[in-house]
Amino acid sequence: MKKKALLISCGTYTDSNLHPLPSSIPDSARFADLLERPNLGGFDVRIVNDGTLVTVQREIHELLHLAATDDLILIYLSSHGLKDMFGRFYLALPDTDLSALPATSLSGRYIREQINDTQARRLVIILDSCFSGAFGRELMAKSISLSEGTPDEFTDEFLEGTGHAILAASSPIQYALEDGSNNSPTSVFTRAICDGIATGAADVDADGWISLSDLFEYSSKEVSARYPLQTPQMSCFGIDRDLKLMRAPSQPTTYADFDADIEEASKSIHPELRIAAATALGKITHSQNRERAASALRKLRKLRNDFHPEVREAIELHISVAPKRPRRRLPIQTPENKQVHSSAWVEVSAQGLSKASQVVPYFIDTSDVHPILSNVHFQSGDQYLRMWASDRYRVDLWRLPIESKGEKFDISILGSDVYSLKAFSGTGKVRMEVGEVFSEFECREKMLAMNSTKPKELPAYLSLIPIDSSGVAHIARAPFLDAVEKAATATKTRNTPVVLNLGKSSAGRVEISFSGDDAVSESVPMELIGDPIRIAFTPRFLIAALGSFSTKTVKMAVTHPNKPAIFTADDEPEHMHLLMPVRLDRGTEIHGESGPA
Repeated sequence: MKKKALLISCGTYTDSNLHPLPSSIPDSARFADLLERPNLGGFDVRIVNDGTLVTVQREIHELLHLAATDDLILIYLSSHGLKDMFGRFYLALPDTDLSALPATSLSGRYIREQINDTQARRLVIILDSCFSGAFGRELMAKSISLSEGTPDEFTDEFLEGTGHAILAASSPIQYALEDGSNNSPTSVFTRAICDGIATGAADVDADGWISLSDLFEYSSKEVSARYPLQTPQMSCFGIDRDLKLMRAPSQPTTYADFDADIEEASKSIHPELRIAAATALGKITHSQNRERAASALRKLRKLRNDFHPEVREAIELHISVAPKRPRRRLPIQTPENKQVHSSAWVEVSAQGLSKASQVVPYFIDTSDVHPILSNVHFQSGDQYLRMWASDRYRVDLWRLPIESKGEKFDISILGSDVYSLKAFSGTGKVRMEVGEVFSEFECREKMLAMNSTKPKELPAYLSLIPIDSSGVAHIARAPFLDAVEKAATATKTRNTPVVLNLGKSSAGRVEISFSGDDAVSESVPMELIGDPIRIAFTPRFLIAALGSFSTKTVKMAVTHPNKPAIFTADDEPEHMHLLMPVRLDRGTEIHGESGPA
């Protein structure tokens, strides 16, 4: 089984009555890049830009004529959609003459004939043009059934249906819109598709795959929400099950599976056990371990179509009360709205800033006792833009390399606003310019403006970073995080400090126990460089510290049981997390010897 894609786009036309489409070819290139990626689509992609009628017809004919029965074929068409006086659909090409549509443009009838003649049982056509819904209703259903001898690896990998489907950018009487609000115009429909694939948001049912129905549901909602006058449509012919088009981007989690009893109960024939599984998963969604909580929520969403009404009701209840991740709350503006013109500015990586903005706001102090700690603080230096937040017990710090800069600055921005910087994900540079009342962030024709203040005195938490450490433990992050949460769940006393014995075990493991209890609850392999040490933390703080990283391993550097531990990761060099320990009782073992803490 092969996956093949043909992308046809036209941006220029000889007929003066057809205006150029500057977004068509760039949109096609972006879509092709996503389809080709081995970890996403893995398609064999061919692109035809501004091709003549003969060229386009030959490409479509050869693709469908040579396609094997079990191939998955995707054809993307982007151009002006046209209709004649009889309502028949045509796609404009560079040499199209509006006075002779049947002879000079790609007709819906030609595509229909090629579809009816192909052996391929899985075919998806994505049509981004005006009146594109008229094409779908022209097609005739073709009888399609599974052939004998379908490879097992195909059945296991895709578990998908067969048939033909058309995703159309608009209805038969609507225009397909272009967003020309910046210097790089883009098709509203294709942008929604590409954004959904690139971010994984198009994986609507959170099963790890972007299927045909997923892609349509996501793109249609995105387009209709922003442009109500454009309504994408989908037409299906001979589809017996949903078509899985490509994998969703991998999620940074290792918690795809839960305890065996939850998995078994969720698959039980008894609705009472399935309700119990939903209850257990619902509790996990409130975990301080954000990865495990997110995985539980995805699991609940997979189970929400249970046939039993009481089970469905229980699942929907747990989904509705599960904590939701914060969302961007500030509107994206264009550079035309720019008001700040200051000599205090820096330019940093958009990817680094976006990543930091999704972590730092979790560690602000939301109480009214210390209002300054409800902010994320930005401090520019010679080489780095320092971005950090604290709630007095922990500090999450990011040092983003500065690519160019103006004058130095120290400012603070409300933590709930900072999360909006996730809008700058991807490549490129973000320019941060600091004004008297607010600061502006600009990248690739997008801009965010945020109220900012210049604090008179910031807490001196950064001075707590030790120059030297007596011991550094290298630990696999996910197993460590899982073990701490399991141990914390097992204890009956709320917020009992969790004690880590680093280096006590001769087998090279970190032992996890609780204050006042000598029994070891969990242990995780580690590599310790330096002296053994015993140190304690508040469980939820330790879980949050480990969850702030997205790497496979973390390094925990310690100097003393009563001094901050420093969490870092080789794969995330710009990130550092300081965590204050819980004071141990006197007489505990320190550095392998008995002495005062």
